[in-house]
Amino acid sequence: MIVKKMLYIMIPLLLITCIVATLLGFKVISLPKLDTVSKKKDEKIIKSVEDLEDGCFYVWHNENQPDIKVDLKGTVNENVFRKCPSGLKNWENNDTGICHTIWFDTSNDMEIPVLYPGDELIYISNSSIPHEGIQWERFGDYGYTIGIANLSQDQSGHYYITNSDGGYKGYINPNSDAMQLGDFVDASELFIDKLGSVPVRDGFVSEGGTLFGLSKDTKYLCEWYTGTFYQDYEMTANTHAFCSLEMFTTYDYEFLHSNCISITIPEWLKTGCYYINDIGFFRYVSGDNKYKYNGKPYDSDIDWNDKIIIYDENNFLLYDPSTGFESDIYKEHGQEKLQDNSMKSNENESDAGAELYE
Repeated sequence: MIVKKMLYIMIPLLLITCIVATLLGFKVISLPKLDTVSKKKDEKIIKSVEDLEDGCFYVWHNENQPDIKVDLKGTVNENVFRKCPSGLKNWENNDTGICHTIWFDTSNDMEIPVLYPGDELIYISNSSIPHEGIQWERFGDYGYTIGIANLSQDQSGHYYITNSDGGYKGYINPNSDAMQLGDFVDASELFIDKLGSVPVRDGFVSEGGTLFGLSKDTKYLCEWYTGTFYQDYEMTANTHAFCSLEMFTTYDYEFLHSNCISITIPEWLKTGCYYINDIGFFRYVSGDNKYKYNGKPYDSDIDWNDKIIIYDENNFLLYDPSTGFESDIYKEHGQEKLQDNSMKSNENESDAGAELYE
């Protein structure tokens, strides 16, 4: 009886074993490999605060997770923490005192992270805390242009760049084809007169001295002058230029019981582009613009350059929320002054005439 019972048990097991072996032989089914199981387990956590670089700022953005502390422990979304890049700074190794410009090109300007209300700006450091102040430099976004910035205007309305110390440091993006102009080391100034057939005059040059309204990655024939001799150069609008607009200091930050701190975003911060502590660059989109913004590296329908700190026409300070200063005139006519400032900003940043370059 015992033998019969064992046979009843063993025969089905043998049949199942044979069927499984046959299926494996014909690769109808397969067993998971140990390294595959291990790999899947590792993929559950692909980024945590431990993976973030020391001495850098990051933007944290996660619409599916309201608490940054959860993601600091680990997240499967590699885009939750985006590093604020440094860009190409025109003032690095340059002591000429020229207005600050940051250049990105059309292949990397999408690396600039976007900070929305509710997101966090965090800083990683194993050695220091910015307890003496957090330096903000705001940059105007002037869109795509050739690799030239800080054009100056003479009394006749013509624009030029200046040769200082045997070069055009701070004026020419060294990673652009505008470096062709670097050959003219004997000229004290280089004048640009036309872009295509259009004269480069007031209204076509931004506050940061860049050319307005150019189409991304388009080539333009530029007419340059060394003395009275002209040279035609083909240059590409593959530079995304940002020029210094205003500066201020804040002091508030929070510890997160982790390897980073959170920088407090001021309530008065406006939509714009910011360089923080001379380390990282990011774009801020306020609540009013959150649903207007197209999400791309450049949106000409958003006013990125509406100034926070307000001066009158004589350059007297009217309003600075970073210090709490309000003049009596601003207290009485604050909104009116803001509207006037916004209108001037919009006029300066207009893309009017862009079609003439084509």
